[in-house]
Amino acid sequence: MTDISFRVAELSLKGYRCSHILVQIGLDAQDQSNPELLRAMSGLASGMGCGLACGALTGGCCLIGLYAGGDGERDDHPSLPLMLEEYVDWFRAEYTPRYGGIDCAQIIERKPQLRGERCPGLILDAVHKATEILEANGFELDGRSGAEQGARP
Repeated sequence: MTDISFRVAELSLKGYRCSHILVQIGLDAQDQSNPELLRAMSGLASGMGCGLACGALTGGCCLIGLYAGGDGERDDHPSLPLMLEEYVDWFRAEYTPRYGGIDCAQIIERKPQLRGERCPGLILDAVHKATEILEANGFELDGRSGAEQGARP
């Protein structure tokens, strides 16, 4: 088991849900804690609480934004829209054929017991893909933000 798969499993056992895990992985890499952000991620978990867009999809977009997004003082990284598009396109291509769509309700077929079977691998794949996209655009999940890496304009 890799460090990242161990961390995903650990967070799952602690009760973190899909969107929380994606963002916590980014916070871990930055050696940061942000309970307020994690609470906010609850709004995306379980398909925004009502089975819509998978929390691993929306949480992955948030992970990318954590590194490449603007903050009022800095602009978004110029590649942010393309990174998000790449991530969403990958998610659609990967999971629509498998589950008939990208909504939480479709992925777990409205059967909560399928979460334990389907979600851990999906979350781990989402972490890997978001990380791959960030790294391809000059970001490293190594404890430094994109601004510290000089990746922003």
